[in-house]
Amino acid sequence: MIVIQKRADVTPGTDLYYARLAEFMVQSVDFGNNSVILEAGCGSGALTVPLTSLVKYSKYICYDYYSGVYEQYLQEILTKNTDISLIKGDVRTMSFYTESVDIIVSNELLCELTRDDTRKAIQEFYMILKKGGQFIHGDLSPYPENKAQELVIIADTYSAEPIFEKEWFSPPADELVGMLHQAGFSTITVRYFEESLRFEGDIAFEQVKNWVTKPEFFEKYSKDLREHGLEYPMEQVVIARKNEKTSNCNECGKP
Repeated sequence: MIVIQKRADVTPGTDLYYARLAEFMVQSVDFGNNSVILEAGCGSGALTVPLTSLVKYSKYICYDYYSGVYEQYLQEILTKNTDISLIKGDVRTMSFYTESVDIIVSNELLCELTRDDTRKAIQEFYMILKKGGQFIHGDLSPYPENKAQELVIIADTYSAEPIFEKEWFSPPADELVGMLHQAGFSTITVRYFEESLRFEGDIAFEQVKNWVTKPEFFEKYSKDLREHGLEYPMEQVVIARKNEKTSNCNECGKP
């Protein structure tokens, strides 16, 4: 467990968490040596930085709805490597050619979408993946194991700035597996990244404030937050492959 108690430890502790998650994903998927990789919902590059240091690729695409907001955070890595590009776009309507991507990676993305929009995104992922291509997605489990994890989930319901309409903390793994299978994916597996990131004391309060949480949360849960802190639930990591031979009707009409 990575425990953060001081402000100076927030960045290195968070970086360590995502570095270990990137290693876990690399162990879970065959990234190959010359792949076109798309990271859907790259955000500020928390996963991008460690992941691009671990895999070899011909092209790495950072794809996000708010790419302009995050460009300053990604600028260093974009400057160092011309094979990485940043594209603004919506995962529900992706402007990519059919079967043009080898691997799609995403983390803490589908939790921001409704069920219907998650289905749309999965269909788009299937469409742009090459036959035999792989999709790997991680989200924090919606099932807390202790009070500190429960507080993370509760705080999410008090978000003052949801990106889209909130329907869930994150999609349950079994429901997500069903959506992937319905879209045409096969060889679907679920793994659990058991590393935990914990915030204690004043840092727990600062973290919730950084999430732009409504004041009502603090009015109701400050005592619990002081006593228990915050702890990320396990990451549920779902891996799926597009069939080598079968096609999907969702691809019809796409260039």
